[in-house]
Amino acid sequence: MSPQRELAADLAALRDLPVFLAYNANVDAVVDVGPELEADLDPPIGEPGASEPPDRLASKADLATAIAHTMATGEGDEVAMTASLATELEATLDPDATQMGGQAGIMTNLLSSLGAAPIVYTYLLSETQQSMFERPDRIRYPAVADGTVSFVPVGDATNTDRTKINWIFEFAAGASFFGVRADANTRFIAASRPPEFDLHAGDLDAVVDQVGTAVDGALLAGYHNLTPEHVERGYEETLRHARETLRRLRSGGDFPVHVEYAVTHDDDLRAAITDVILPEADVIGLDPHELAMLQRDVDAAVVSADELPSGDASPAAAIRAHYRALRSLLDHLDVGCVRLHAMDYHLAVTDDYLPPEAVRRGLEFAAVNAATKAATGRITEPSDLETGLAVEPSARGTEAIAALAATMDAETNVTDGVLTTPRVAAAPNRVVEDPASTVGIGDIVSASSFALEVAITRTDEA
Repeated sequence: MSPQRELAADLAALRDLPVFLAYNANVDAVVDVGPELEADLDPPIGEPGASEPPDRLASKADLATAIAHTMATGEGDEVAMTASLATELEATLDPDATQMGGQAGIMTNLLSSLGAAPIVYTYLLSETQQSMFERPDRIRYPAVADGTVSFVPVGDATNTDRTKINWIFEFAAGASFFGVRADANTRFIAASRPPEFDLHAGDLDAVVDQVGTAVDGALLAGYHNLTPEHVERGYEETLRHARETLRRLRSGGDFPVHVEYAVTHDDDLRAAITDVILPEADVIGLDPHELAMLQRDVDAAVVSADELPSGDASPAAAIRAHYRALRSLLDHLDVGCVRLHAMDYHLAVTDDYLPPEAVRRGLEFAAVNAATKAATGRITEPSDLETGLAVEPSARGTEAIAALAATMDAETNVTDGVLTTPRVAAAPNRVVEDPASTVGIGDIVSASSFALEVAITRTDEA
């Protein structure tokens, strides 16, 4: 099948797919890193680029420290702000652009734009937030009355005047900031943490099984948004409540659950997410930076975080190390799939998950979506994906996948640079050299790959 025909088939499979998404949606205020931003902030604390930021950003100097450190490492990062710094930035910085943010928000926007039928829950839904949805006519919200869930248009579900705003500081390779030069195209996120976010969904928690009867899959994210202020008796108690809600959701139907992992520098929170939430997932999505953090936390025996590749590693060395790490995490967490979205390739390691062919098609579809988002900055309708399809698959990714296949004695399982075996799937990414935006690309990859593999499996079983 030609790439054009397969893309058409993928979009047809996605049409009207019901998926539940929660918990985090916000507005991203995007700022290009350059001389104007440098003038608006205080100098970094310590040596620019070498000093790590604190676990909570409390000043403009802390923010500058975090941006410089992210630029020096070449890996995207996220750190929470204090409420006072969030208020100060809103009063003193002018964003270059605003857009939908938050993992659940970004993924909902994508799926609705591609013709699916998402149901989204988020704890703050203002009119400003609603205005960021590209296709609100396709999005429903679970409203509860007298113990019964009804799905109302998202435009009718306003529940606050407040809007959660995250600040996204983007930079291209070579950009300079307080003398630090960026190693890669990426971004730093200064995240707000409103007190309302405590992973309790009010009346919905007790009847969320009714949502489960209406969907074919669930994409859950935002667990990393918790802070000590959100919890009275520790993270584990709050996350155990979220786990029970997840289990109640699944009791309403037989469908896979994707949990999107995300960076938090709070060691106790990461440990609680790893112990309480991740084992409940069918599939976990993460990037190389998140993989290293999770690998370090679980201390899996096959490969340590220190053995994971640096930015200058060869494609073959990188993918082999990533494969070993994913395999060790899969076994440690006892989940069905762990999926990595790296710069040059997407890699899934599976065990008793969905059919390998569905996973393969999901990875290839994700590469098209990622390239479209990078090239244009947004995806508003299915035809936009023609832009991503025109971007060639990464040569480095193709080289890496060939090396992994050789290591596995699976060269005959590679077709057009894509590896498909019963327990491993890998596809080269489609890399845009001069991206219009890097924000949310990982979420785009996870949502598109998961939704398509679910849709294909549903169609094949029908």
